Amino acid sequence: MWSNVAGERRAGLLQSPRSTCGDGASGTLQPVDTTLIAGMAVAGLVVGGALDPVGQRLAERSRLAEELRKAEERERKAAERSARREAEGIEEDSEPDVDRQMDMADEDGGSDASAAASTPAESPDSPSPTKGSDDESEGHPTDDDGEPDDSLGSEADDPMAEIDGIHHLVAQGRSPLRTAAAAVLTGALFAALGAHFGAHSILAPFAVLFAVLVCVSLTDLSYRLVPRWLIYGGVAAVVPLLVLTAALDHDWRSLSGAAIGGLVSFVLFFAIWWFIPRGMGYGDVRLAGLIGIATGYLSLLHAYLAFLGGFIIGLLFGVGMMVVFGSGRKTRIPFAPALALGAVLSVFYGAHLAQSLFGVSS
Repeated sequence: MWSNVAGERRAGLLQSPRSTCGDGASGTLQPVDTTLIAGMAVAGLVVGGALDPVGQRLAERSRLAEELRKAEERERKAAERSARREAEGIEEDSEPDVDRQMDMADEDGGSDASAAASTPAESPDSPSPTKGSDDESEGHPTDDDGEPDDSLGSEADDPMAEIDGIHHLVAQGRSPLRTAAAAVLTGALFAALGAHFGAHSILAPFAVLFAVLVCVSLTDLSYRLVPRWLIYGGVAAVVPLLVLTAALDHDWRSLSGAAIGGLVSFVLFFAIWWFIPRGMGYGDVRLAGLIGIATGYLSLLHAYLAFLGGFIIGLLFGVGMMVVFGSGRKTRIPFAPALALGAVLSVFYGAHLAQSLFGVSS
């Protein structure tokens, strides 16, 4: 059954496997493999429950590492300023601490001197333009002293999150309730994949994708970051599985769609992050690449609809948060859950949406 569908969908722009699942040419419902669905649901419960604590540990480790990096960076720059002043022959006055605080405030563009202390938290009354995280926070342009910060590999929480009063939308660390929710959600998504695609190797890469999407969505909601190793692990698993699926189906066109979708989405999101660093974190750039690879395998229209849906959901989520928390227009939201939901909707409903919006059918 799969091979017939895979062969028929070559004629159109959409390349979605089983895109007509549930309403075939005769209008009759496809048979449902209850054993497969039940097995996928159990697998999802196990994977989701096991992966959630791992994601939380990675997020906590990233946060602590970033706090240490920021403290070391501040100490290094303080030492550089002191050496520069000594080289220029400037004598310390009787109150060096006050002089140093004023000097640091001047270099930071008038920010509160306490922001230069060697503590990881920023002052809520005077946030400095620090680069928070490439995972889910500030972008690249400046560090604590207004100088360019090129550390694309750092991970940390968003320094603006505590200012906005919305730092933790779900519990951090050990939380049986959150882990149970992750297990149930992952199990439901796995079961839906089994019903949508049937017994075929395409289940494996999309099961990995959905497991990663659930995990990173929860780390983003709890720590405001997307751990890089979750994305790297997802890419390392999804890509070979898609290659295997393409080889079994002799369907290399879909594989080229995955490559194009991943590359284009990564480049576009990187450009947004580079020019509008407060718009998203670098973790969203990585996540976009993974989503582009997987949905691009179905079709480039699936990838387009995934990100279109993600931006619309993110906008609605942001408006809702501003209403609930009474925050302003500059409120930064966790964007990974919106991208994840857009990807899920595209996988299940992309073919129908493309037909309704663009008149394209498989």
